[in-house]
Amino acid sequence: MRRAVLLAALLLVGCGQSKDEGISGGGKVIGGTVTVYSLTTDPGATSRSFVDGEKLALSDAGGKAGEFAINFTSLDLGADEDAQAQSSRRAINDPQIIAAIADATRVTVPLFNAAGILQIAPSGDPKLITNPNALPSGKDNVGLVRGTLPAEFAERYQAQFGRAPDQSAENGYRAMASVLDAIRLAGAAGNDRTRVIDSYL
Repeated sequence: MRRAVLLAALLLVGCGQSKDEGISGGGKVIGGTVTVYSLTTDPGATSRSFVDGEKLALSDAGGKAGEFAINFTSLDLGADEDAQAQSSRRAINDPQIIAAIADATRVTVPLFNAAGILQIAPSGDPKLITNPNALPSGKDNVGLVRGTLPAEFAERYQAQFGRAPDQSAENGYRAMASVLDAIRLAGAAGNDRTRVIDSYL
């Protein structure tokens, strides 16, 4: 299916945007640097491997996507909904955010959707796959991790981090590579959140 999407329905109770939310409905990042956030619910070694995979993908791209320099910030999403809302809003309130790699939860999906920010979901609740009209914006913004790995991925990961990559590392690499591809394919509009969503989907 061309649009492999996780979507939320009937999940908006207690998860709507607060009045102090910094971004609403997409918009553009000012300047030539954009930020990709990583928020995962799985702490410990699995999260470390995932983030290391993301870092390797960013390193392979030379820290850029098209004409835009990429900042990378990793946050612990947290296990409970209050923590997830706090971490998600922290990312959303960053005026440089262009996309988030964040587990699909009943909190993250509506928040990032309402803000008009691309969310790449490495994992999440399968019940969130439903009708796009149920999202706050009425528009898809959440994609599944996709893409392929370069043949030399395992060797380069081993050399950089001193251990063999696991599935989580591979997922992290593919997630970041997917975001960078979407920004690059958006061309001069790679700092436009809506255009990046459209480019990914």
